Amino acid sequence: MKRLLAPALLLAALAALVGPEIPRYRAERRVGFATNAFRAMLDRAGDPETAQNLAAVGATALLAAPSLPGDPRPWVLAGSSCLVTGRPEKALEFYREAFSTGERSEIDLNLGRAYAMLKREDSARAANLRAGWISPEILASLPAAGKDPALAEIGRLAGQLVEGKLSAPPPLPPEERR
Repeated sequence: MKRLLAPALLLAALAALVGPEIPRYRAERRVGFATNAFRAMLDRAGDPETAQNLAAVGATALLAAPSLPGDPRPWVLAGSSCLVTGRPEKALEFYREAFSTGERSEIDLNLGRAYAMLKREDSARAANLRAGWISPEILASLPAAGKDPALAEIGRLAGQLVEGKLSAPPPLPPEERR
């Protein structure tokens, strides 16, 4: 009897350790699937059928969010699905959820893209500047009209930082300040 009890206890202990991670693994696979599907359809975003599929990809990504607390990826993917299908207001909602997990340059950049689509140029510039301040390389994905002024301003601010005259990083757009 003791011979059977030890393996059963070991198996129970292993199940207790691994069990809570199973939903996270499932969510990771879901986000990976959604990301790959998004990339595959991105070039055809203007096609009505593809737009419906991109919306489904965003919804699939959101299903993973509860199992990935603190992870911005489901929210960013849902926002990006909205952005490329011409729904910048909804994209902003998802990007704000992503932002609540912590600031990342790609979230700031996507906020800037959504604001640009809404013709809120001051907010778009502020978001792009903040994204570039965090990670200048990310600005390479912007057209020159958005990238060049942001890089010039980052250079000016970096000079102020070196001189000890900069008291804070570039602010977020007014709508995003907390």
